[in-house]
Amino acid sequence: MRVRTPVIAVAGSVAWLASRERNPVRWPALVRTDIRRLASDAREALVDGARAGVRAEQAFDDDLAEARSRARTW
Repeated sequence: MRVRTPVIAVAGSVAWLASRERNPVRWPALVRTDIRRLASDAREALVDGARAGVRAEQAFDDDLAEARSRARTW
């Protein structure tokens, strides 16, 4: 791994933080807030996805039951 890559990553992070907040003392709180917000969004997306999966499975089961009830038996 080259030395330039971490230096570029740190410089980019510092530039991003400086564009949001000029006072470096406030950067840790800013980062913590962003991480909490991202974790909350990820948790919400996971719960929504799980609920959507359950609804899709129930709809499939209902469609399958209806198709079986209409199917001809020999």
